[in-house]
Amino acid sequence: MLIQVVYLEVQPEKLDTFLAEAAANARASLSEPGVARFDLLQQTDAPAKFMLYEVYRSAEALEAHRHTEHFKRWVEKGVPTLVGDRVRVIYRNIEPGDQNW
Repeated sequence: MLIQVVYLEVQPEKLDTFLAEAAANARASLSEPGVARFDLLQQTDAPAKFMLYEVYRSAEALEAHRHTEHFKRWVEKGVPTLVGDRVRVIYRNIEPGDQNW
């Protein structure tokens, strides 16, 4: 398993567009065979800050995700709503083991 956590901050005036595009990307991502989990989380004390919690079955699955039409749309429509750059951190799963995904 490979976990990617992405930290995002959204321009407040573009929040509606961001939510529509990010939610569509998350839903479509869940249909990919290499995606075990794809969560869109909003920070409660700072509503313009979000986190994506993405669990992939392999590094190849993450690479395949980056070539999907819904990811390309996210880059075209969702990314321009952000403040600054996305911050990505890759993790590997220790516990619970892979069998639980």
